[in-house]
Amino acid sequence: MKKNYKFMTCNWENLVYINFHIKPELLAGLLPEDVEPDLLNGKAVISMVCFEFSNARLFGFKIPFHQYFPEINIRTYVKRKDNGNIRGIYFLSEMVPKLLTFFTGRFVYGEPFSLRNLKIVKTKGNIKYAVQDSICEMNIGVERMELSTCQRLTGEQEFVIQRSLAFCGNAGMKSKMYEVRHQEWNLIHIKNFDIMVNKIKHINSNIQSVLLQKMPESVFMTDGSEVEVFKNFLI
Repeated sequence: MKKNYKFMTCNWENLVYINFHIKPELLAGLLPEDVEPDLLNGKAVISMVCFEFSNARLFGFKIPFHQYFPEINIRTYVKRKDNGNIRGIYFLSEMVPKLLTFFTGRFVYGEPFSLRNLKIVKTKGNIKYAVQDSICEMNIGVERMELSTCQRLTGEQEFVIQRSLAFCGNAGMKSKMYEVRHQEWNLIHIKNFDIMVNKIKHINSNIQSVLLQKMPESVFMTDGSEVEVFKNFLI
């Protein structure tokens, strides 16, 4: 195992999790060779997660013109084949509107970033994330209520939120892993939500079908905080 070290700090805030339960076999051929789906009640889980990304510093230095923007990622939850206690996230898609973030994530760190026309609109109590281009078209809106600082997480919320590790690497290859550290996040009660996905051509057809045709099993939201990201290393 190589020693890891902090390479980025930033803020992730107003995270919206849209969760789908699927048959594990739909992920066949999409994961690195040394991980497998981490199941919740016999089902694999895919989440579409929208959030605000801000105050980014790379190795302690501010990144010009990249201090605030939205991101939408599509992820699933995995564990090591040789040690099921090592559990984390595997990204299937990471959509950003910033060229430098796209280039660094995709070509330096090998993550599945794509450059999308992604916007966020905030009004009192409402947040809307939207993508509108020839490849992807979606709108995700939530009407938020009060912050909950003491509510216990449900089994699904804990399964999705309490993940400090992420795996990266091409399907069928050995994975690398990095760590994200942050304070405990609080749930935000959602009064209403509206999700519309019209097209999403840049990901696997099985995942497309889920996002285009299936109603989510759950939608929830957390407040977020500053996060520290530690450089990926072989495991």
